[in-house]
Amino acid sequence: MSRMVTQIISTMETQVSNGPSGTSLPNGPVISTNGATDDSKTNLIVNYLPQNMTQEEFKSLFGSIGEIESCKLVRDKITGQSLGYGFVNYVDPNDADKAINTLNGLKLQTKTIKVVAVDENVFQVNFPAIKMI
Repeated sequence: MSRMVTQIISTMETQVSNGPSGTSLPNGPVISTNGATDDSKTNLIVNYLPQNMTQEEFKSLFGSIGEIESCKLVRDKITGQSLGYGFVNYVDPNDADKAINTLNGLKLQTKTIKVVAVDENVFQVNFPAIKMI
């Protein structure tokens, strides 16, 4: 595990253990699937990642939450440089919820990442030209 990811996980553990114990977090409401097993509840999009983050660091960071089915840090096809966002698909919907509640709003270098579940509404709001089939 890289030094950057180790420091991030250490910071996350401190934030989680010292954070609020109520039903909400500073970054918004706690999201619960109530044990749902719908695949749409396991897919996350992560925005505002540092451009120098590697695929391995990305996978390690989100893998610290739970078992990952797949993850992809999106890169420019020509330059290979990170485009600052990626996708994570967890095996367990509860792990996806935990990732949202734990990592959304986390500061990585000069960026504050945004972690949300991927659903039709995310694409309609952020990418109005895309129509979900």
